[in-house]
Amino acid sequence: MRKEVLQILNCPNCGHNLTLLEKRLHENEVVDGILECENCGQRFPVINSVPRMIVNLGDRKDLAESWGFEWAKMAEGKLETDTYYGEPEKEEVASFFNYMGISAEDLRGKVVLDAGCGCGRLTRALGQYAAQVYGIDIASSIESINEYCRTAQNVHIIQADIVDPPFKDASFDFLFCKLAVCYVRQPEQAFNSLSTLVKPDGRLFVSTPDKADLAFVVKLKDLLKITHRIPWGVLFYVSWGIAPLLSLAKRVAGNPKTSVRTNAFFLFNALHPSFMTRHTLEEVMNWFERGDFHDITPVTNGMPHLVHVRGTKK
Repeated sequence: MRKEVLQILNCPNCGHNLTLLEKRLHENEVVDGILECENCGQRFPVINSVPRMIVNLGDRKDLAESWGFEWAKMAEGKLETDTYYGEPEKEEVASFFNYMGISAEDLRGKVVLDAGCGCGRLTRALGQYAAQVYGIDIASSIESINEYCRTAQNVHIIQADIVDPPFKDASFDFLFCKLAVCYVRQPEQAFNSLSTLVKPDGRLFVSTPDKADLAFVVKLKDLLKITHRIPWGVLFYVSWGIAPLLSLAKRVAGNPKTSVRTNAFFLFNALHPSFMTRHTLEEVMNWFERGDFHDITPVTNGMPHLVHVRGTKK
């Protein structure tokens, strides 16, 4: 964690300022230390350069571990490699600009939060355009995500929860949250927590599974019901076993071609979580309206089965 990150952080428990107690430094980076709340006294460790700022995951602890398993498999090259959710990096970055309704020039000098940053590929890529980029995730593999992103000096990775984000209000010009609020039991609560972080005239983008148009892998999860109880190592091989059949079915149905490796990712990604909420476009747009946004816009692109919405903070 670089020292300047402290300027944007707040206690995720009570929202007050933090004091940094350094233990081990390397140049301007805090390798090990403690972030202590000046109000409630709660302490959050910095371990191997990553602030660990989760208050209480409750029944999502297993989810954090299963995400960690998935991102670790990706890092090992055993799931998607050249793509992520089926997109090469260049396309993923282009999709980001389309979702946010901006150009690369609009990011110059701006501060961005990637909320639910996953493997960190987009987070790192955005460092080429923005002044500062923050990525948060609950995944247990947060250290490998940080290691992946550390070549970009303006990219900061924090282990944190979108329900209790550890940032001061109105900190971000652009906030991107793709397929993260759907893994919270009260997704609108997570949305509201994120919305307070957006500056006036800043933009927030959120995507969720489309309740009216579920993907095949989600329907399969609903049919099987107990896939989240299967040990992750076993489920990983089950996903690879089913992936060739899914690739063949897509080809027969005339759907866009995706590799077996990508379909293995889609399967594991859908089958391992213990729950996933689904939402209509109207429902998500109502979140934005109640969250004091305007210019609320549904966004379409080449990814079906998802609801994409962006809005501008009043």
